[in-house]
Amino acid sequence: MFSGIVEESATVVSLNTEDLPYRLSVRSALDHTQTQLGDSIANDGVCLTVVGIEGDLLVFDVALETVRRTTLGQLKAGDPVHLERSLKVGDRISGHFVSGHVDATAELLKREKDGNYDKLTFSIPTNLSGMIAEKGSITIAGVSLTVGEVEANNFCVYLIPHTTEVTKFSKVEIGQSVNIEVDLIARYLKSLLDSRSHE
Repeated sequence: MFSGIVEESATVVSLNTEDLPYRLSVRSALDHTQTQLGDSIANDGVCLTVVGIEGDLLVFDVALETVRRTTLGQLKAGDPVHLERSLKVGDRISGHFVSGHVDATAELLKREKDGNYDKLTFSIPTNLSGMIAEKGSITIAGVSLTVGEVEANNFCVYLIPHTTEVTKFSKVEIGQSVNIEVDLIARYLKSLLDSRSHE
């Protein structure tokens, strides 16, 4: 479990796609003296298991299902990736509860300035229609954000300067896809309503 408060924008060293599972190596500036094999760390919002630690290098296995549902299979050496270590019991929750189970990818449609804020507009994947609510919580590339306006096929978020500065959002280009995870409550409500409609 995570909170969507990204700890750093780390750097991809390599993504080995020759064998399954894919193997992702990331260089991290965080203190990993207490990180152990088997720990969960979110990479751009995707919960991955640490399978190797070599100094400041973290190694993760990436399953084919993860490649299909997320942007991780598109990573290349030098790309930034948001890292967040899993929560500990008693930690302060500054974002919202995030499972690290990405629902889909969304495309950046538009970037605008709104005063000091950056307004980013993303597409809504068809399988998430009705699950993104104005003023609700959403996780984009692992970052906990509040949804602004929602329209039929898109939604927007407003980034304060600090968020733009410490994340990779300033580098995301129009047409580029990012991982999104809807609020857990929305996910379960949709599942419940779908099951009732089939009764």
